[in-house]
Amino acid sequence: CRRESGGTGEGETLGRTDRRIDEQLAPSSTVTAREGLAAAIVIDVSGSMNEEVTDENGRDEKKIEIARRAARDLIEQFARYADDHPNEPVLLGIYEFSERNGVPDARPVMAMAKPDRERAVAALRSMRANGGTPIGNAMIAAKRELDATGLTRRHLLVVTDGENTEGFAPERVAAAMNRRPEAERPSLYFVAFDVAANRFDRVRDAGGLVLGAANAKELNSTLDSLLRGQILLEK
Repeated sequence: CRRESGGTGEGETLGRTDRRIDEQLAPSSTVTAREGLAAAIVIDVSGSMNEEVTDENGRDEKKIEIARRAARDLIEQFARYADDHPNEPVLLGIYEFSERNGVPDARPVMAMAKPDRERAVAALRSMRANGGTPIGNAMIAAKRELDATGLTRRHLLVVTDGENTEGFAPERVAAAMNRRPEAERPSLYFVAFDVAANRFDRVRDAGGLVLGAANAKELNSTLDSLLRGQILLEK
């Protein structure tokens, strides 16, 4: 699904692109539905994540380092929730995305599984910033991972610092997710990190919740609010 236009297109081209997205979002096999919580956290590791913003202590720091810490905090919160709800299946996957030759656009940092604090530090250390920004393609890959769990409460969280530069446009993927049967639709959240949130207005129009975070403090606060207010809620 590389190199599709991110523009609006017209007529047959628009229809063909949307049909291709629909095909890729369709589950590859039937999975028996079961109660439980599954979340896919999709983190931008394109080249711009090597740029610096203000960290929690007011110092300049690379965005990729801030994203690593934020991801570690997310894993800890999911792990605590899983500990507190031992009878509820809780699965979490952390994925990085960027366009690089010879590798998929979205790659597992921690594959979908029960939250694992012990693996988190080493796994997140492997994240490196380089390449383009295939947001829509990463959304498709994450949605398919969520489908494979069969769990009824599915959440897809994207953290990105830039506009789509490769592959399918994220607003088209978001709209295509809304065309899927209700049981397949994940709740979609976008966190615009050090980029204007209104650049993703069309994702919001397609049903996603879009929030902004200008620095490390705001990123941590926004992610914490999403988990407490949207994702890690009691059944």
